[in-house]
Amino acid sequence: MSGFRPRFFAPNNTALTPLGVGAVLTLDAEDSHHALRVLRLRPGDECEIVVGAAVYAATVVWGDRDVSVELRERLEGAAAGAGYRFLVGVVQAVARPSALDWSIEKSTEAGAGLILLVQTAGSPRSSGKDFGGRLARWTRIAREAAKQSKQPGVPEVEFCLSLAAALDRLRSLELFSVLLDPGAEHSLYDVIRSRGEVSREEGQGAGMALWVGPESGWTEEEREGLLRTGITTARLGRGILRTETAGPVAVAVARLALGDW
Repeated sequence: MSGFRPRFFAPNNTALTPLGVGAVLTLDAEDSHHALRVLRLRPGDECEIVVGAAVYAATVVWGDRDVSVELRERLEGAAAGAGYRFLVGVVQAVARPSALDWSIEKSTEAGAGLILLVQTAGSPRSSGKDFGGRLARWTRIAREAAKQSKQPGVPEVEFCLSLAAALDRLRSLELFSVLLDPGAEHSLYDVIRSRGEVSREEGQGAGMALWVGPESGWTEEEREGLLRTGITTARLGRGILRTETAGPVAVAVARLALGDW
């Protein structure tokens, strides 16, 4: 494997109690297929597996249809890959399919812990008949991106039919919202840096959600409605990025501003 150790995530039904060296876990069907048919792993090959908040170096011990791995040691620090103190989410206006695929993949690689897809006035119209299939596809994209980029977990990918529903979801998570606005007075870096410093002084973690508009931009009604909720605005840069680019860049800026890269 030339020093490269592929990463997998423990099945959802895995107990999150300390496992210890020597424990054997069986990968789920999707990861087993990827390990056998794509990566062509064989007994003795090395990999990594995430169980809850822990990351382990592991060795493939057997596999025919389902692959099992034996935990060798718990990885710490840089060896465990990415690790974050703060939750950074993206509220992404629904766009054309290729743009959404790109945004979800790259936002995950940059460290997004939550991706809310929201229907806006500027979003493409959809009959909704194949929504379940598309949501499953977006979840797979996020999962593969998380494995490839050594993330500590797979971001939740959810869909909201309206801005109000997205706001309610964020309130339930107690996340601080920032609306990306090219005309805002302060930069995203400065806004998040300031809030992050306050949170650190109080000994609390910061959770935030970055709002990305559709390709045509927010309507005036949408923008005014969001501003009435008290949402903070920030500019991402001096230029204007495409909707699929803004989310990943914003997550990277947020991680840097928080000292959480």
